[in-house]
Amino acid sequence: MLSIWRPFGFAGNNGIDREFERFFADGASPRHTFEAPAEIYETETELSLKVDLPGVADADLQVGVENNVLTVRAARRPNTPANADSEGNRASYHLTERGYGVVTRSFRLPTRVDTEQASARFDRGVLTISLPKRTEARARTIEVKVQNAS
Repeated sequence: MLSIWRPFGFAGNNGIDREFERFFADGASPRHTFEAPAEIYETETELSLKVDLPGVADADLQVGVENNVLTVRAARRPNTPANADSEGNRASYHLTERGYGVVTRSFRLPTRVDTEQASARFDRGVLTISLPKRTEARARTIEVKVQNAS
């Protein structure tokens, strides 16, 4: 197995390191981590966050907010029982690119969202969290009164 050369001595979770690990990884060994890509977008009335969590069971998903930090924690488990067939024979992997384990993503929230009114839904492996903006933070038009100078 090849090892990753890090000429500057730092090991991190940056994209280049992940790509090298993915390229040189042994395809027959189950990965023990998985990624949860996210997107955040904003409308006039809310901030929305979507996180891809395919293969995660409802019971293995937690969402919380503390000190204006939204945290998503999910676990994806390999097929059971212990990767065996119906007769108890253990499975031998020829290729596995799916990761398993626990992933945690945290997002610092702007103060203009109302976390008390947040809602979340999990549909077909996609977690969607809606965070309404506080009324005072929403854009509004201010009427300008013109006085005639006579």
